[in-house]
Amino acid sequence: MAGHRRLLTLVITVVLGASACVLPVPGPGEPVPTIQASIDVDIAAATVSVAVTVQDLAPDFVQVWPDGFAGPAGPRDTQAPWVVTFDAGDLAPGPHRLTVLAAGGGAVVALPFDYQLVGCNGAVSLCTRPFDEVRTVTTHNAMSSAADGWIGPNHNLGVPAQLASGVRALMLDTHRAGDINLLGTTQVPGVDPDAAYLCHTICALGQQPLDEGLGEIKVFLDQHPGAVVTLIIESYLNHDLTAAAFVSSGLDAYTFTPVPGHPWPTLGELVESGERLIVTQDRPVDPTHPWLLDVWAEAFETHFDNGAPEDFSCAPNRGSPANDLFILNHFLTDVFGHPDLADQVNHDPLLTSRIVECEAAHATVANFIAVDYSDIGNVHAAVDALNGL
Repeated sequence: MAGHRRLLTLVITVVLGASACVLPVPGPGEPVPTIQASIDVDIAAATVSVAVTVQDLAPDFVQVWPDGFAGPAGPRDTQAPWVVTFDAGDLAPGPHRLTVLAAGGGAVVALPFDYQLVGCNGAVSLCTRPFDEVRTVTTHNAMSSAADGWIGPNHNLGVPAQLASGVRALMLDTHRAGDINLLGTTQVPGVDPDAAYLCHTICALGQQPLDEGLGEIKVFLDQHPGAVVTLIIESYLNHDLTAAAFVSSGLDAYTFTPVPGHPWPTLGELVESGERLIVTQDRPVDPTHPWLLDVWAEAFETHFDNGAPEDFSCAPNRGSPANDLFILNHFLTDVFGHPDLADQVNHDPLLTSRIVECEAAHATVANFIAVDYSDIGNVHAAVDALNGL
């Protein structure tokens, strides 16, 4: 639905001639060499290009230290126009400082410049990786949390705190207020029957207006320009009600619509485009809302009804293993989720060994490692390690 494109690179122009270090020190009345630099951060390529202009000095070369003089010497250019490009994949997202050095005619001038790396889901190196080759911490029944007072919750943390901790995929259940639940009662009485809610099976156990919950995700995306988030929705709504909640919350501005026949974009391409939200649901695609993807046309999963660790297997459940995306359900249930159950399976060596085993069994990356109580165990560290971070 977003349908828009954003600037593909972040360009920062800095002029800081007054703070340059010049050797030898110019004598009285002699010109002081200065440097100007335009810093171009290419998010998708995870590179930084520095276009340099030097005044009052004819350089033999221009060199860049990516992290200042404290780090190793970076690449150099030996011919004007002076442009130096370096790989930023090993750097962390956030503020950085580079040093530009120009040398010629027995003189040297050096000047620091500040710049910002956005990164992709917490790492610059992930920006060059296709969406379907990245592992993601995924929260099962993400909306069901003790923090928000749900009965039989699946998580301690609410959705905003889950996202803040590094979760980048949310499994959500959506219901129509006027539908009848398993108890034979109206899901959410006393409201517009077409109102859309986040609930898990029975809304009396916990509920949140869908547009309000989506609004929390929008706030996170607004505040984290390098975040790419996936929603996996078990939907009991028609497409129009679902789409209306996205529009009402403003989250529709971030949705990604794939191009048929094209491979998945890289995380960096998603960040550059602004289309940083992949929305899937267990319903066929409606051409009116092409960004609402059919999860079982894109992904396959392992079984989710496991009561003990020995019940885990890599056998496929819904969706075809020929699909691009792999959902690894790694949680235990005994009617409800429970912290003690999560504590049995959210730790290594079981966690990583199962991910590795199931990836080998299906010869593909486990894109969505779905857990309960993501704050228990070492889920984030295990996924980061498998992603090579």
